[in-house]
Amino acid sequence: MVQGFIQIALTLLILVAIVPILGSYMARVFLGERTFLDPVMMPVEGIIYTAGGIRYQENMTGWQYPRSVIYSNLAMAVLVTLIIVFQGILPLNPTGLSAPTWDTTLHTVISFITNTNQQHYSGETTFSYGSQMLALGYLMFTSAATGIAVAIAFIRGLTGRPLGNFYVDLIKSITRILLPISIVGALLLIILGVPETFAGPQTVTTLEGATQVIARGPVAHFESIKQLGENGGGFFGINSAHPFENPNPASNLLETIAMVCIPAALIYTFAIFAGNKKQGWLLFWMVFIIYVGLTIITAIGEYQGNPLVNNILGGQQPNLEGKEVRFGWAQTALWAITTTGTLTDNIFY
Repeated sequence: MVQGFIQIALTLLILVAIVPILGSYMARVFLGERTFLDPVMMPVEGIIYTAGGIRYQENMTGWQYPRSVIYSNLAMAVLVTLIIVFQGILPLNPTGLSAPTWDTTLHTVISFITNTNQQHYSGETTFSYGSQMLALGYLMFTSAATGIAVAIAFIRGLTGRPLGNFYVDLIKSITRILLPISIVGALLLIILGVPETFAGPQTVTTLEGATQVIARGPVAHFESIKQLGENGGGFFGINSAHPFENPNPASNLLETIAMVCIPAALIYTFAIFAGNKKQGWLLFWMVFIIYVGLTIITAIGEYQGNPLVNNILGGQQPNLEGKEVRFGWAQTALWAITTTGTLTDNIFY
């Protein structure tokens, strides 16, 4: 039991260490201060502003900002719907999958564009690599970026600043935060064993002599933004319980931290905007205590198991029926609270 709680404690310590670093960086980004990514990203952002006709120096009003959120997301929904509908004739479709039914398409687009990411399909048998990358993966970036942009606008309002420009906030959320971190995360996941390939499914012969088709694909980059953007929609049907999405304890640690680092760091970002870091830490510790408390309650419940089952078996058994068991009760509990608390809703158990 002690070992399990040590695992949880180490994960939470890493999170606490990340919060001021990432929170300060995001504050610099949205306050317009210089960052180390300026030489790389400023030219890219300039091209996007010019191509989109974005007046990046203009602040929006309380009506213009939400209207821009709605219009831009409607445009994204149309684009993604077209990609999914025509996936049968588009490239990056090694298994020749046709378009899903209209209701699956509609449900999926609405789910992913709102960062809900509810799935009633298995990605490996429903969507092509192109749809997973260019449609669902695209929405994983934009929906998370929309959430960050709106959060920053809310923080500006609370601290008596102009709301800013939604399109600038959206683009910076992607180019300065989500994209760089997700690239690093994807590379780490590849190193840890998560596949990243355009090759089709692999047919293998099992030990019993039967033939089995193993699905694979460009999973690592998809998994990275899935967790970082609190999206939760899996490349495979069983989501992060699949060993190709979460193969080992190191990947599990990385993905757990990825889910919670941005929302936690945004509290520190607010503190910098407000010019009161003590207030920011106070808010953070309030949320953190609730997070830790719920994790401890869940962990104890997982460790002790189901009393009825224990009586039948004549001893204490872990509460692991129907769950991913590779990482044990402690990581199961921490993942459950993290994914639920951040609204990632990423299946693991």
